[in-house]
Amino acid sequence: MATAVTHKDVTIGSIEDGERVVRELRPGWGDITRKVFDEGISNKLYGYRETQSPDRSDMILLRVYGNNTELLVDRKQELETHGKLHAMGIASPVYCTVKNGYLYGYVDGDILTTTSVRDEHVARLMARAMAAMHCKVAASGSPIIFDKLTNWMDNIPEEFTDKKFTSLRKFMPNRESIRVELDAILSKIRSLSDPEVVFCHNDLLLANIIYNKVTDTISFIDYEYGGTNHRSFDLGNHFNEYAGVETVDYTLYPDESYQKWWIREYLEEYHQRKGLGAVTTTAVDHLYAEANFFALASHLWWGVWAVIQALNSDIDFDFGDYARMRFEEYLKQKDRFFNLI
Repeated sequence: MATAVTHKDVTIGSIEDGERVVRELRPGWGDITRKVFDEGISNKLYGYRETQSPDRSDMILLRVYGNNTELLVDRKQELETHGKLHAMGIASPVYCTVKNGYLYGYVDGDILTTTSVRDEHVARLMARAMAAMHCKVAASGSPIIFDKLTNWMDNIPEEFTDKKFTSLRKFMPNRESIRVELDAILSKIRSLSDPEVVFCHNDLLLANIIYNKVTDTISFIDYEYGGTNHRSFDLGNHFNEYAGVETVDYTLYPDESYQKWWIREYLEEYHQRKGLGAVTTTAVDHLYAEANFFALASHLWWGVWAVIQALNSDIDFDFGDYARMRFEEYLKQKDRFFNLI
Protein backbone atom coordinates (compact mmCIF):
# COMPACT_ATOMS: atom_id res chain seq x y z
CA MET A 1 0.00 0.00 0.00
CA ALA A 2 1.27 3.49 -0.88
CA THR A 3 2.52 5.57 2.07
CA ALA A 4 0.68 8.80 2.91
CA VAL A 5 2.42 11.82 1.40
CA THR A 6 3.10 15.08 3.25
CA HIS A 7 1.37 18.17 1.85
CA LYS A 8 2.92 21.68 1.90
CA ASP A 9 0.25 24.37 1.65
CA VAL A 10 2.18 26.55 -0.78
CA THR A 11 1.87 27.50 -4.43
CA ILE A 12 5.02 27.26 -6.53
CA GLY A 13 5.52 30.24 -8.80
CA SER A 14 9.23 29.94 -9.51
CA ILE A 15 12.23 27.64 -9.24
CA GLU A 16 13.24 29.60 -6.11
CA ASP A 17 9.90 28.78 -4.47
CA GLY A 18 10.63 25.13 -5.07
CA GLU A 19 14.05 25.37 -3.46
CA ARG A 20 12.49 26.58 -0.23
CA VAL A 21 10.35 23.43 -0.10
CA VAL A 22 13.36 21.25 -0.94
CA ARG A 23 15.29 22.78 1.97
CA GLU A 24 12.47 21.74 4.28
CA LEU A 25 12.71 18.20 2.92
CA ARG A 26 16.52 18.11 3.04
CA PRO A 27 17.59 20.43 5.91
CA GLY A 28 21.07 18.94 5.94
CA TRP A 29 21.88 19.95 2.38
CA GLY A 30 24.39 22.74 1.78
CA ASP A 31 24.48 24.62 -1.52
CA ILE A 32 21.81 23.48 -3.94
CA THR A 33 22.20 23.25 -7.70
CA ARG A 34 18.99 23.90 -9.62
CA LYS A 35 18.07 22.70 -13.09
CA VAL A 36 15.19 23.49 -15.44
CA PHE A 37 14.10 20.52 -17.55
CA ASP A 38 12.64 21.76 -20.82
CA GLU A 39 11.64 18.49 -22.51
CA GLY A 40 8.08 18.44 -21.13
CA ILE A 41 5.10 20.13 -22.76
CA SER A 42 2.42 19.41 -20.13
CA ASN A 43 4.05 20.73 -16.96
CA LYS A 44 7.07 22.69 -15.75
CA LEU A 45 9.81 20.55 -14.26
CA TYR A 46 12.63 21.62 -11.94
CA GLY A 47 15.44 19.58 -10.43
CA TYR A 48 17.38 20.19 -7.20
CA ARG A 49 20.44 18.44 -5.83
CA GLU A 50 23.12 19.15 -3.26
CA THR A 51 25.97 20.77 -5.18
CA GLN A 52 28.77 18.80 -3.59
CA SER A 53 27.03 15.44 -3.99
CA PRO A 54 28.44 13.36 -6.88
CA ASP A 55 25.30 11.24 -7.01
CA ARG A 56 22.71 12.54 -9.49
CA SER A 57 20.19 10.01 -8.19
CA ASP A 58 19.82 12.16 -5.05
CA MET A 59 18.13 14.86 -7.13
CA ILE A 60 14.61 15.91 -6.18
CA LEU A 61 12.23 16.78 -8.98
CA LEU A 62 9.42 19.29 -8.72
CA ARG A 63 6.56 19.05 -11.15
CA VAL A 64 4.52 22.24 -11.41
CA TYR A 65 1.22 21.49 -13.06
CA GLY A 66 0.58 23.19 -16.37
CA ASN A 67 -2.16 25.82 -16.59
CA ASN A 68 -5.62 24.17 -16.51
CA THR A 69 -4.15 20.70 -17.04
CA GLU A 70 -6.78 19.38 -14.65
CA LEU A 71 -8.93 19.40 -17.80
CA LEU A 72 -6.65 16.63 -19.07
CA VAL A 73 -5.32 14.84 -16.00
CA ASP A 74 -6.94 13.55 -12.83
CA ARG A 75 -4.26 14.76 -10.44
CA LYS A 76 -5.53 12.71 -7.51
CA GLN A 77 -5.43 9.57 -9.62
CA GLU A 78 -1.96 10.50 -10.88
CA LEU A 79 -0.58 10.60 -7.34
CA GLU A 80 -2.31 7.35 -6.40
CA THR A 81 -0.84 5.68 -9.48
CA HIS A 82 2.64 7.04 -8.80
CA GLY A 83 2.48 5.86 -5.20
CA LYS A 84 1.27 2.40 -6.17
CA LEU A 85 4.00 2.01 -8.77
CA HIS A 86 6.65 3.15 -6.29
CA ALA A 87 5.45 0.52 -3.83
CA MET A 88 5.97 -2.04 -6.60
CA GLY A 89 9.49 -0.79 -7.30
CA ILE A 90 8.54 0.66 -10.68
CA ALA A 91 8.44 4.41 -10.01
CA SER A 92 10.46 6.82 -7.85
CA PRO A 93 9.16 7.95 -4.42
CA VAL A 94 6.81 10.91 -3.97
CA TYR A 95 8.20 13.20 -1.24
CA CYS A 96 5.43 15.74 -0.83
CA THR A 97 2.69 17.61 -2.60
CA VAL A 98 2.14 21.35 -2.96
CA LYS A 99 -0.93 23.23 -4.13
CA ASN A 100 0.06 23.11 -7.78
CA GLY A 101 2.35 20.12 -8.07
CA TYR A 102 4.48 17.61 -6.22
CA LEU A 103 8.08 16.66 -5.47
CA TYR A 104 9.43 13.21 -6.21
CA GLY A 105 12.55 11.18 -6.90
CA TYR A 106 14.82 11.36 -9.91
CA VAL A 107 15.42 8.37 -12.20
CA ASP A 108 19.04 8.41 -13.32
CA GLY A 109 19.93 7.87 -16.95
CA ASP A 110 19.42 9.41 -20.38
CA ILE A 111 16.15 10.03 -22.16
CA LEU A 112 15.83 8.32 -25.52
CA THR A 113 16.27 10.18 -28.78
CA THR A 114 15.09 9.46 -32.31
CA THR A 115 18.47 7.79 -32.80
CA SER A 116 18.92 5.84 -29.56
CA VAL A 117 15.36 4.44 -29.66
CA ARG A 118 16.39 2.54 -32.80
CA ASP A 119 19.51 1.03 -31.28
CA GLU A 120 18.84 -2.71 -31.39
CA HIS A 121 19.89 -3.36 -27.82
CA VAL A 122 17.98 -0.39 -26.40
CA ALA A 123 14.89 -1.21 -28.47
CA ARG A 124 14.94 -4.79 -27.20
CA LEU A 125 15.14 -3.55 -23.61
CA MET A 126 12.30 -1.12 -24.34
CA ALA A 127 10.01 -3.81 -25.78
CA ARG A 128 10.65 -6.11 -22.85
CA ALA A 129 10.24 -3.32 -20.28
CA MET A 130 6.84 -2.46 -21.73
CA ALA A 131 5.79 -6.11 -21.63
CA ALA A 132 6.98 -6.38 -18.01
CA MET A 133 4.91 -3.35 -17.01
CA HIS A 134 1.85 -4.71 -18.81
CA CYS A 135 2.22 -7.95 -16.84
CA LYS A 136 3.21 -6.67 -13.41
CA VAL A 137 0.73 -3.85 -12.80
CA ALA A 138 -2.85 -4.95 -12.27
CA ALA A 139 -5.46 -3.29 -14.46
CA SER A 140 -8.80 -2.23 -13.01
CA GLY A 141 -11.92 -0.88 -14.65
CA SER A 142 -12.59 -0.20 -18.29
CA PRO A 143 -10.13 1.17 -20.87
CA ILE A 144 -9.73 4.88 -20.23
CA ILE A 145 -9.58 5.79 -23.91
CA PHE A 146 -13.37 6.09 -24.09
CA ASP A 147 -14.02 8.38 -21.13
CA LYS A 148 -10.83 10.40 -21.62
CA LEU A 149 -11.50 11.29 -25.23
CA THR A 150 -15.20 11.91 -24.61
CA ASN A 151 -14.41 14.28 -21.71
CA TRP A 152 -11.63 16.01 -23.61
CA MET A 153 -13.95 16.63 -26.55
CA ASP A 154 -16.26 18.54 -24.24
CA ASN A 155 -13.44 21.02 -23.61
CA ILE A 156 -12.68 22.07 -27.16
CA PRO A 157 -14.61 24.77 -29.05
CA GLU A 158 -17.20 24.01 -31.70
CA GLU A 159 -15.33 26.14 -34.23
CA PHE A 160 -11.57 26.66 -34.50
CA THR A 161 -11.64 30.41 -35.02
CA ASP A 162 -8.60 31.22 -32.88
CA LYS A 163 -5.57 32.17 -34.97
CA LYS A 164 -3.65 29.39 -33.21
CA PHE A 165 -5.64 26.94 -35.31
CA THR A 166 -5.03 28.46 -38.73
CA SER A 167 -3.02 25.47 -39.95
CA LEU A 168 -5.33 22.98 -38.22
CA ARG A 169 -8.49 24.12 -40.01
CA LYS A 170 -7.24 22.69 -43.32
CA PHE A 171 -7.46 19.18 -41.87
CA MET A 172 -10.02 19.46 -39.07
CA PRO A 173 -12.15 22.57 -39.60
CA ASN A 174 -14.22 22.20 -36.41
CA ARG A 175 -15.07 19.98 -33.46
CA GLU A 176 -17.65 18.01 -35.40
CA SER A 177 -15.06 16.91 -37.97
CA ILE A 178 -12.97 15.43 -35.14
CA ARG A 179 -16.00 13.82 -33.56
CA VAL A 180 -16.83 11.96 -36.78
CA GLU A 181 -13.36 10.42 -36.85
CA LEU A 182 -13.41 9.71 -33.13
CA ASP A 183 -16.77 7.95 -33.28
CA ALA A 184 -15.48 5.71 -36.06
CA ILE A 185 -12.33 4.77 -34.13
CA LEU A 186 -14.11 4.15 -30.83
CA SER A 187 -16.83 2.12 -32.53
CA LYS A 188 -14.17 -0.04 -34.13
CA ILE A 189 -12.45 -0.56 -30.77
CA ARG A 190 -15.73 -1.61 -29.16
CA SER A 191 -16.19 -4.20 -31.90
CA LEU A 192 -12.89 -5.96 -31.17
CA SER A 193 -13.48 -9.51 -29.99
CA ASP A 194 -10.32 -10.20 -28.02
CA PRO A 195 -8.32 -7.08 -27.18
CA GLU A 196 -5.80 -7.43 -24.36
CA VAL A 197 -6.55 -4.86 -21.64
CA VAL A 198 -3.72 -4.01 -19.23
CA PHE A 199 -2.29 -1.14 -17.22
CA CYS A 200 -0.77 1.19 -19.82
CA HIS A 201 1.54 4.14 -19.49
CA ASN A 202 -0.32 5.86 -22.37
CA ASP A 203 2.40 8.46 -22.92
CA LEU A 204 5.61 6.67 -23.90
CA LEU A 205 7.17 9.50 -25.83
CA LEU A 206 10.95 9.41 -25.95
CA ALA A 207 11.41 11.88 -23.08
CA ASN A 208 9.49 9.52 -20.77
CA ILE A 209 11.85 6.61 -21.38
CA ILE A 210 15.13 6.50 -19.47
CA TYR A 211 18.08 4.30 -20.41
CA ASN A 212 20.66 3.77 -17.68
CA LYS A 213 23.93 2.61 -19.25
CA VAL A 214 25.44 1.58 -15.92
CA THR A 215 22.63 -0.81 -15.00
CA ASP A 216 21.69 -1.46 -18.65
CA THR A 217 18.01 -0.95 -17.88
CA ILE A 218 15.03 0.94 -19.23
CA SER A 219 12.72 2.84 -16.88
CA PHE A 220 9.56 4.81 -17.54
CA ILE A 221 8.70 8.14 -15.93
CA ASP A 222 5.70 10.49 -15.79
CA TYR A 223 2.65 8.28 -15.34
CA GLU A 224 0.13 11.13 -15.31
CA TYR A 225 -1.88 9.56 -18.15
CA GLY A 226 -1.38 6.00 -16.88
CA GLY A 227 -4.37 3.70 -16.51
CA THR A 228 -6.23 0.72 -17.86
CA ASN A 229 -6.20 0.60 -21.65
CA HIS A 230 -5.77 -1.67 -24.63
CA ARG A 231 -2.14 -2.78 -24.62
CA SER A 232 -1.93 -2.02 -28.35
CA PHE A 233 -2.43 1.66 -27.56
CA ASP A 234 0.92 1.70 -25.75
CA LEU A 235 2.58 -0.01 -28.72
CA GLY A 236 1.04 2.15 -31.44
CA ASN A 237 1.57 5.33 -29.45
CA HIS A 238 5.23 4.44 -28.87
CA PHE A 239 5.79 3.80 -32.58
CA ASN A 240 4.29 7.22 -33.35
CA GLU A 241 6.79 8.79 -30.96
CA TYR A 242 9.73 7.62 -33.07
CA ALA A 243 8.95 10.81 -35.01
CA GLY A 244 9.94 13.06 -32.08
CA VAL A 245 8.10 16.01 -30.54
CA GLU A 246 10.05 19.25 -30.93
CA THR A 247 10.87 18.43 -34.55
CA VAL A 248 8.32 15.93 -35.82
CA ASP A 249 9.27 13.69 -38.75
CA TYR A 250 6.78 10.93 -39.48
CA THR A 251 9.09 9.36 -42.07
CA LEU A 252 10.78 7.94 -38.94
CA TYR A 253 7.69 5.83 -38.18
CA PRO A 254 9.07 2.26 -38.03
CA ASP A 255 8.32 0.01 -41.00
CA GLU A 256 6.57 -3.35 -40.89
CA SER A 257 9.73 -5.44 -40.66
CA TYR A 258 11.09 -3.44 -37.71
CA GLN A 259 7.76 -3.40 -35.90
CA LYS A 260 7.34 -7.15 -36.20
CA TRP A 261 10.83 -7.71 -34.81
CA TRP A 262 10.04 -5.35 -31.91
CA ILE A 263 6.65 -6.96 -31.30
CA ARG A 264 8.21 -10.43 -31.19
CA GLU A 265 10.60 -9.20 -28.51
CA TYR A 266 7.63 -7.78 -26.61
CA LEU A 267 5.63 -11.00 -26.91
CA GLU A 268 8.57 -13.20 -25.89
CA GLU A 269 8.71 -11.33 -22.59
CA TYR A 270 4.95 -11.14 -22.22
CA HIS A 271 4.42 -14.86 -22.86
CA GLN A 272 7.23 -15.83 -20.51
CA ARG A 273 5.78 -13.76 -17.67
CA LYS A 274 2.24 -15.00 -18.31
CA GLY A 275 3.24 -18.63 -18.73
CA LEU A 276 1.93 -18.74 -22.28
CA GLY A 277 3.24 -20.87 -25.10
CA ALA A 278 5.74 -20.07 -27.84
CA VAL A 279 5.24 -16.84 -29.78
CA THR A 280 3.80 -17.62 -33.20
CA THR A 281 3.97 -15.64 -36.42
CA THR A 282 0.17 -15.36 -36.23
CA ALA A 283 0.41 -13.69 -32.81
CA VAL A 284 3.02 -11.24 -34.09
CA ASP A 285 0.94 -10.42 -37.18
CA HIS A 286 -2.18 -9.89 -35.06
CA LEU A 287 -0.47 -7.53 -32.63
CA TYR A 288 1.18 -5.67 -35.52
CA ALA A 289 -2.28 -5.01 -37.00
CA GLU A 290 -3.67 -3.87 -33.65
CA ALA A 291 -0.69 -1.62 -32.88
CA ASN A 292 -1.00 0.24 -36.16
CA PHE A 293 -4.74 0.67 -35.78
CA PHE A 294 -4.17 2.06 -32.29
CA ALA A 295 -1.51 4.37 -33.73
CA LEU A 296 -4.48 6.09 -35.40
CA ALA A 297 -6.26 6.32 -32.04
CA SER A 298 -3.06 7.81 -30.58
CA HIS A 299 -3.06 10.57 -33.20
CA LEU A 300 -6.64 11.50 -32.28
CA TRP A 301 -5.83 11.34 -28.55
CA TRP A 302 -2.88 13.74 -28.79
CA GLY A 303 -4.55 15.88 -31.43
CA VAL A 304 -7.49 16.61 -29.13
CA TRP A 305 -5.07 17.04 -26.22
CA ALA A 306 -3.08 19.61 -28.20
CA VAL A 307 -6.21 21.64 -29.04
CA ILE A 308 -6.98 21.93 -25.31
CA GLN A 309 -3.36 22.81 -24.54
CA ALA A 310 -3.31 25.48 -27.25
CA LEU A 311 -6.16 27.25 -25.49
CA ASN A 312 -4.80 26.91 -21.95
CA SER A 313 -1.07 26.26 -21.68
CA ASP A 314 1.50 28.97 -20.93
CA ILE A 315 4.39 26.71 -22.02
CA ASP A 316 6.35 27.98 -25.02
CA PHE A 317 5.23 25.40 -27.57
CA ASP A 318 3.06 25.64 -30.71
CA PHE A 319 0.24 23.34 -29.63
CA GLY A 320 -2.03 24.47 -32.45
CA ASP A 321 0.44 23.33 -35.09
CA TYR A 322 1.18 20.15 -33.16
CA ALA A 323 -2.56 19.37 -33.30
CA ARG A 324 -2.41 19.98 -37.05
CA MET A 325 0.50 17.52 -37.43
CA ARG A 326 -1.28 14.78 -35.47
CA PHE A 327 -4.54 15.12 -37.37
CA GLU A 328 -2.77 15.42 -40.70
CA GLU A 329 -0.85 12.19 -40.07
CA TYR A 330 -4.05 10.51 -38.88
CA LEU A 331 -5.79 11.32 -42.16
CA LYS A 332 -2.72 10.30 -44.16
CA GLN A 333 -2.56 6.85 -42.53
CA LYS A 334 -6.28 6.23 -41.99
CA ASP A 335 -6.92 4.18 -45.13
CA ARG A 336 -3.77 2.17 -44.57
CA PHE A 337 -4.33 1.23 -40.92
CA PHE A 338 -8.05 1.48 -40.17
CA ASN A 339 -9.02 -1.85 -41.75
CA LEU A 340 -6.03 -3.86 -40.52
CA ILE A 341 -8.20 -5.28 -37.74
